[in-house]
Parts: sequence; C-alpha cells; structure tokens
Amino acid sequence: MAPIVLYTTRRTPAGRAVEITAKMIGLELDVKFMDLTKKEHMTEEFLKMNPLHTVPTIVDGDVPLYDSHAIIIYLVSKYAKDDKLYPKDLVTQARINAMLHLESGVLFARLRGLLEPIFYKGCAELPQDKMDGIYNAYDLVEGSLQSDYLVGNSLTLADISCCTSLSSLHTLFPADAGKCPKLIAYLKRLEQVIPDYHEFNTVRAQEANTYLKLKLEENKKK
Repeated sequence: MAPIVLYTTRRTPAGRAVEITAKMIGLELDVKFMDLTKKEHMTEEFLKMNPLHTVPTIVDGDVPLYDSHAIIIYLVSKYAKDDKLYPKDLVTQARINAMLHLESGVLFARLRGLLEPIFYKGCAELPQDKMDGIYNAYDLVEGSLQSDYLVGNSLTLADISCCTSLSSLHTLFPADAGKCPKLIAYLKRLEQVIPDYHEFNTVRAQEANTYLKLKLEENKKK
C-alpha cells in the first residue's frame, strides 16, 4: 500500500500534529512541504482535494481529508494498534475533543491572530492586545492541567494537538514559570514522551521565531 500523502508546511502546528501522530502509531507518511507564499495551496489540483485550501491535508488512497483534528482522529481510529491515544470511551473522547477545540479555537487562533498582520499585512509591531490574549491562553491551559496530561494520566491526541501550538507560542512568547508552573512542567514532560519532539516542535518553533523576527525587521524598513 502506498504511504499516505501529507501536504503541509514545516512550521504549521497543525501539520506537525499529524506528523507526530503518525510517528506515534508507526505510520509512514509521504510528506510534501508546500510553499504557501507561492500559492501552491491555491492550485486547481489542490483545491479539488481541499476547497478550504488549508494545510495540513492528507490523501489516503483516493480519499482526501483536511483539518488536523479530523485527520489525527482518523489516523488513530483506522491505523493505530490500540485506542490509547483516542480511547473508545465516550466520556474520554468528549474530553479529548474539548481540548482539540481549545487548540483550534484558542491556542492556534491566538497565534494566527498575532502573526497574520505581521506576515501578510506589513505590521511592524507586536500588538499588545494580541500578546495579552496569548498569556491568557496560558492561564487556561494551566487551569486545565488537573493531572500529568490534559485528559487523564496518559498521553492522548489532546496533548499531541495542543503541544504543537503551545511549543510555538512558548518559543515566541515564553510563559511565566511563576504563573504557570504546571504548564512549564507539562511541556518538559512531553519532551520526554513524544518521539522526535525536538525536531517536530523545538526546532520548527525556533524556525518560526527566526522568521517572525526577520518579518518584523523587514516591515519596519517599509
């Protein structure tokens, strides 16, 4: 069987969540990094697969799927040898789903809300209200950590999804260890239990940080 094709970018948290999930369940991916600045996601071929023209998008056989949360649930449900990452218990699933919505509706949304004006609209400053929203998001995660992981006492898709945006946010705008000690300990814990965490999260978050600084300097010269 041909490997599943993943269309993504190196830095996007959502794509990294798909890569980590595949790594966790021993699934081979054919990863194709796209250049969004060249509108590679707006081609007729890509729009047929994903009319929302977003990454990540996968193609499994002749089935295209998009949205990282839908993708990682699909991959685990179809290909994982057990249900540890997304247990069949409906209450546990609901709690994981709530954290997936936290990632998309709060963590990534606030990251994107801060970066888009800089990357696409020429903004040369970091908006304080956007930064305040990010630190507020850290408080929400801090309050959600009632155990070692976001849902229960073992790693689930909730952690895999949230850790990608959190690692990017924390690299760009470090959380205060005094205010969010559980969050800091949680991120350190994930470094130990997620395979290739350094490559997927630390290295690529640093790439995003470098790119942000370059864009800010570039915008200031305009």
